[in-house]
Amino acid sequence: MILPLSLTIILALLAAAHAWWALGGIWPAASERDLAHAVIGDGRVRMPPPWQCAAVAVALTCIAAWPWAIMTWPDSPLVLIGSIVIGAIFFIRGSAGYGPRWRGKFTAEPFRTRDFYFYSPLCLALGVAFIKLLTREMQ
Repeated sequence: MILPLSLTIILALLAAAHAWWALGGIWPAASERDLAHAVIGDGRVRMPPPWQCAAVAVALTCIAAWPWAIMTWPDSPLVLIGSIVIGAIFFIRGSAGYGPRWRGKFTAEPFRTRDFYFYSPLCLALGVAFIKLLTREMQ
């Protein structure tokens, strides 16, 4: 129960941050420009529109509930496919953070440093965790 609970808490916190940004909040930065440089990283000085932040918050909320779908219906083809897709998306995003194209496009600090040491490893860990949870439940 530790893995599904951990996934849910981490993803719920990420969803809450995106929901806060959708409402116009700038935490943990001092300004919208600082926030954009910290979490977007492509040099823009404004955050994406609120509807985009809200869409990410909704998606992360659904993904936060997904570990419990795995636990409840481990033999479901829909759960299998969904878990593979979720795991792959996180794994691809995490891996991309170390590629030259990504590193060349997302150069704003502190995003670049945070992405290297925190965001990309977190995505890789989430991807692996979803696949691990799925394969553990299928045994």
